[in-house]
Amino acid sequence: MGLKEKDYAMQLRHLIFAAALAATATQAHADGFTDTWIGVRDGTTISNPGAEKGGRDVNKVITNFGHFDAGAYGSNFVNLDILLSNPNEPAANSPGGSTEFYALYRGQFSPDKFLGVNTAIGPFKAINFEIGGDLEGENNAFGADKKAIVVGPNFHLDVPVGFVNVGVHAYHEWNHNGIVGKDVSFDTTAEFEIVWFFPLTFTNLPLDFKGFTNVVLPKGKDGFGVQTKTEVLARPQIDLDIGDLMFKKPHTLYAYFQVELWENKFGNDHTKVSGSEEISPVLGIEYHF
Repeated sequence: MGLKEKDYAMQLRHLIFAAALAATATQAHADGFTDTWIGVRDGTTISNPGAEKGGRDVNKVITNFGHFDAGAYGSNFVNLDILLSNPNEPAANSPGGSTEFYALYRGQFSPDKFLGVNTAIGPFKAINFEIGGDLEGENNAFGADKKAIVVGPNFHLDVPVGFVNVGVHAYHEWNHNGIVGKDVSFDTTAEFEIVWFFPLTFTNLPLDFKGFTNVVLPKGKDGFGVQTKTEVLARPQIDLDIGDLMFKKPHTLYAYFQVELWENKFGNDHTKVSGSEEISPVLGIEYHF
């Protein structure tokens, strides 16, 4: 199969949403709230669909820089990830591991505050307008050069504790397939992003349960001419506030454990492409300024 649809841009876009949770978890988008952080996480057994050795495991160490703010008219989230892979994901023409950079922006704008309307209806306490974009590059043989835009509503569910947000987006991606030497403009498709956060106060520990589920419908044919499939990624996460537990400085230092669950990874059919199903633990630590 070669490096079939080795679109790490898709992978990292999902990973970044886990980082965004840390920024929003302590305060649910309160006006005037701002948060800036740096973190490191380790994906220990990331699958590699269609690689030369099949669905081999790749270890990725990821340094993360992020910023989140919520103001009078909405919120902004900016993130940069720098990813270093072990040699199972080699750089082009090198026995060493690849290096990848991934930048992302998501902005939500509140019609309630801009226009003075009330979008609270039924199970939703607010409905915002969301827009964003992704930029990515990697020095492996695939040579991903991703550019993507997302746009659509984001529904804030009215829950008694914590939050649940559901983004319903139009998604369009442009990328590069270095294996066949071809730039690809995928079909515009629908993307659903579900993000949640719940404090686990019954444990009497500073623990939170948070995570996301992301669903990307088929986006047309990939650079190999193969029709993509619906992709589902879920990343449940348990957060421990070490700053609060050990130093009495809450919301500064976090350690977390995630499990990455992935079906039809990067749009590959998991029944035909090895490595397109994944269960991988992820360990991380994050410091908030």
